Amino acid sequence: MDSGASKNKLYREIFLKSKRAVEKKIAGFKSSDEAIFYLDVTLKNEILSSENEIKAAFNKIKCIQCGVCCRFAVSEFSPGELLKRAKAGDRTSKSFLETFELYSENIPPSGFKDLAEPYSLQGCYFYHCKKAEIKNGKYFCPIYHKRPDVCRNFPDTPLERLPKTCAYNVWKDENEIKAMYIKALNDVRKFYLDETKKDSTKKRSNMV
Repeated sequence: MDSGASKNKLYREIFLKSKRAVEKKIAGFKSSDEAIFYLDVTLKNEILSSENEIKAAFNKIKCIQCGVCCRFAVSEFSPGELLKRAKAGDRTSKSFLETFELYSENIPPSGFKDLAEPYSLQGCYFYHCKKAEIKNGKYFCPIYHKRPDVCRNFPDTPLERLPKTCAYNVWKDENEIKAMYIKALNDVRKFYLDETKKDSTKKRSNMV
């Protein structure tokens, strides 16, 4: 896919299509309980099945050790914000802080200018791995087999922006649209599940 604008347009189309499909399905149920079961169980399981297919495809790709993910990690949170989240029990933030540190003055190396530019106006923070080393011209992780989940699961979604050198671009290209459908369906599912539960509770209250 090309620009961020075209991706946003495509996602909006997918979102609206997913919304119409879920609305049509809900309209066919005779009771709120049937709609809730569909949203909370049936549709949720369908989404999980699609996610598992993406994960299975992910496991077939082998990292080529280009080192970009080690040298250039982006977060919307500052180190202070990540620390607060970690203390509140957020394991991902804790793992991230244990693995990465902020570049000096939050300025990434010049070699990452093309990667950093889309983020620069969004108040993001640029980090690099504390442990990555170079051996025979390739980056490697000295604790690779015990690496934290934040590294083990990268990229955690085909919607993530990847450098051109990353081997997972093949996986991203093959699964990006499917991931958009998953995200759209899950957002729609959560919204209508909440609304249907509220409506069901309200009707039962009125019957008392």
